Amino acid sequence: MHVATAVSLIDIDSTFLPVAQMRQISRVTELSTGAIAGEVDLGGNHWVFDQHFPTDPIFPGTLMLEAAGQLVALWAWGNGQRGRPRLVRIGAEFRSPVSPADPFLTLRGTVKRRRNLCFGDIVLQAGEREVAKVSAVLAVLDAC
Repeated sequence: MHVATAVSLIDIDSTFLPVAQMRQISRVTELSTGAIAGEVDLGGNHWVFDQHFPTDPIFPGTLMLEAAGQLVALWAWGNGQRGRPRLVRIGAEFRSPVSPADPFLTLRGTVKRRRNLCFGDIVLQAGEREVAKVSAVLAVLDAC
């Protein structure tokens, strides 16, 4: 059984991530030159379950895509890139629905950088179950 990590490897509040309901990543649990892992807290308390098919709630794929993009942005931040992150391209394969019974999503990604572009391949899991694979390209634009 997994116990959620209380402390993130990155101070998420100091990064360029969205705030409030649009922030999907709860914490970063692993960070290296070519990899990153993080978690999204769900546990039935995530705001989306009351709104996305309330009689048959599932975590929307669009928020999984957003979480994957945010994870790549956090990798860029953790590896020294500063600026405005923008998703350039994203693709996904969804394999299993995520419900309020799932306490959290775990995202594990490998990321490569070429200039201001970051190329990430992210696997999303709910417990031991693989729920999606996401391929994301993120550009970090110069800060204004």
